Amino acid sequence: MKLTEYQRSQLKAAAVFGGEQIDKVAASLQRENPEAFWRDNELSQRNFYHEPMSYGFILPHRSFVQRFIPRQYSAEQRQVMAQNHYLTYTNQIGVGA
Repeated sequence: MKLTEYQRSQLKAAAVFGGEQIDKVAASLQRENPEAFWRDNELSQRNFYHEPMSYGFILPHRSFVQRFIPRQYSAEQRQVMAQNHYLTYTNQIGVGA
């Protein structure tokens, strides 16, 4: 089973407020819909399109299709992308506007 569209929108909205809020919403969703989340013993069965990012540890997975190659952006480019992302997901600008 997967997360419902409403549950996905809750996670996306939490992302605006950072990791701590994402964790709170994810914990709540996991209580509501436990079948939508991987169990620890299933993590090594996951397949990804993009290579999982490593933060000093290996993320358990079976495979990936495309290797992750990070792009280099200036501080100004990152700020503009963050603002556009926020405005798009709060419906303040339309996609492609």
